[in-house]
Amino acid sequence: MLSRLFRQFLFALVHWAVNILVAVQNVYQQFWVQKWCISSKSEVNKNDIKVILENMPKMKKNLKHLVVQADTDNHSLRDLARIVIWSLVAGIPFVSFHDITGELKENEEKLFHEVEKCKKGIPGFIKWARMPDLNGYTNGTQANTVTVNIFSKDDGRPVIAKCIQKIAEGKISCTQQSSELTAQEFGEVLSTLYPCIPDPELFLYTGSSCSTHGLLPWQIRLTEFVQLSIGHNLSVDSYVGALYKYNKCDQRFGK
Repeated sequence: MLSRLFRQFLFALVHWAVNILVAVQNVYQQFWVQKWCISSKSEVNKNDIKVILENMPKMKKNLKHLVVQADTDNHSLRDLARIVIWSLVAGIPFVSFHDITGELKENEEKLFHEVEKCKKGIPGFIKWARMPDLNGYTNGTQANTVTVNIFSKDDGRPVIAKCIQKIAEGKISCTQQSSELTAQEFGEVLSTLYPCIPDPELFLYTGSSCSTHGLLPWQIRLTEFVQLSIGHNLSVDSYVGALYKYNKCDQRFGK
């Protein structure tokens, strides 16, 4: 009986200690992280460019498609615009935002204007997949090019279900070598419903929760998920640090 009461006491004590730690963490994220965000710079400056240019030659993997979790409840349009510019300088050809709140798609033109403000004086060509009328050019031919896409959960499983339905109804031509549709054959059909972009190689998220939030489930089977920051703050140092973490990842492809 005494042993049982002692175990219950220890359980209650551990539970109380965990609650205290969670409360402290929440207070830290609510006040200190917000304070850091307010005091941090919001413009892309020469130091940002210098940090990226100094570190990119040290990375062995050439990243082609970067996806960033965009939480408009915590990330400003200026934050997301800086990521576009950093990626432009880093030579990443495709940058996509996974809109988990549904507000970024509605404000894509506002994001375009924020990117243009941050881009002043930085060579490069930024293409907008959903808004080709906003695409602009830059002088010279040596500048990097980055294509920006915005996805949401509606671009994931619903599109796959619609694709399967159209195949069954014969509305989409599909080359089948047998009665069963192979993964490769289905992938070729599905690629016609998305922009011509490579599968994501790296997914960056902020906060303590790592979740796909319905992001393109067919395309992310080999995607590396890397935490950009514990809070929702974004800095060029955390961005470069995340790229280093990706470079250290050793994909074995099931071997």
